[in-house]
Amino acid sequence: MAGKSGGQHGARGTVARHGRLRVTTASGTLARGISGALAVLLVSALTFLAIVWWNLQSGVETFDLAVPANDENAAQGSGAVFEGGVNILLVGSDSREGQGAEFGEGEEAAAGTLNDVNMLFHLSEDHSHASLISIPRDTLVDTPQCQNDQGETQYERYGVMINSILDSGGMNCVVATVEEMSGLDIQYAAMVKFKGVIEMSNAVGGVDVCVEQPISDSYIGLELDAGMHSLQGADALKFLRTRHGVGDGSDLARITNQQVFMSALFRKVKSDQTFSDPGRMYAIARAATQNMTLSSNLNNIDTLVSLAGALSSVQLDKMAFVRLPVVEAAEAGRVVPDPDKAEVMWQMLRDDKSLFDAAQPTPAPEPQPGDEGTPPLQDQAEPDAGVVDPGADSSVDDGTGEVPPVDEETVTPQTPEFDGQTADKTTCSNGDTLF
Repeated sequence: MAGKSGGQHGARGTVARHGRLRVTTASGTLARGISGALAVLLVSALTFLAIVWWNLQSGVETFDLAVPANDENAAQGSGAVFEGGVNILLVGSDSREGQGAEFGEGEEAAAGTLNDVNMLFHLSEDHSHASLISIPRDTLVDTPQCQNDQGETQYERYGVMINSILDSGGMNCVVATVEEMSGLDIQYAAMVKFKGVIEMSNAVGGVDVCVEQPISDSYIGLELDAGMHSLQGADALKFLRTRHGVGDGSDLARITNQQVFMSALFRKVKSDQTFSDPGRMYAIARAATQNMTLSSNLNNIDTLVSLAGALSSVQLDKMAFVRLPVVEAAEAGRVVPDPDKAEVMWQMLRDDKSLFDAAQPTPAPEPQPGDEGTPPLQDQAEPDAGVVDPGADSSVDDGTGEVPPVDEETVTPQTPEFDGQTADKTTCSNGDTLF
């Protein structure tokens, strides 16, 4: 090598003595400098991306969906845009395994592993709106025959609490149950444990939540005064877990807290400060992948990035956080899906309709003079004359002493209101949050 190097130096010397020297110009030097800098930056960027990719992929826990739904809309290739709609099941597990002594590691051996949080995320076909449906943990459901995560057959059961399914059936049977009750195909699924919530809240630098009334929960050690709080780490997890400190102490009250937190988190992630901060975006991605168990088809950087891109296009007022409509069950402390409202909600999602927009009646346009078929304004009757309000008592006397029949075809069905909120609304824990 030394000899070869010396020969090269000799050759350069000969050229320098007998050939014409290239004239060095300021522009040429600048161009070569820029080219060299770009090359260094390119190599550095590729190296950084490789490191990021390895860090995000290494150690990720996955499971295979027993009957994966059609995910042909998934992005293919780097930079591809996710096309079409999608349904993703998000499960929050109370498993203490690997979570540390502060969370009572090992307790799950005695109590079992529960899926205490069950949320179905629906992104519309055109990416114009999205919904996150919270299913109360105490909901009694029927489970279809399914294969657990180890491929073992689990036979159908009736009237079981939804939060008990994970322990015996794994994520696959939770997915099958939600598919059965909703009539929706679920393409992807993910499970998050305690540390996932902690690391996610740390990654975004805290989540700002409003507390209307003081929260005091000695069971989990959460004390919050009324007002705004920036929650991260263990406090963020406690806020999501507290039941005894809010409302009537039920899981329904806790879901309201979760909606307050999730809407605030969505606003934070959508902010310019987050999307323009590569370090924070990487921290969020790492918090998600290193603290969640993903369906294997979701453990793909192209799919995750394209899904995030699709979600970023959803406006705050089009992102709905909704609780599954339920009614009290015969068994104390348990609930069942509302036979009317729940089916309306599932049908709206199957029809790819926005839960928020559909719940708000769209006013009819005011008739304008000169419109075809519209009489001049001076000839129109009073606004309330002879008009039957579909939401009012249909027994309207028309002045003749008789009740005219109501033409059912002219009555617009009323969409039920759903408990929840949209991400553009800053609501408070312990407050009323209705559409």
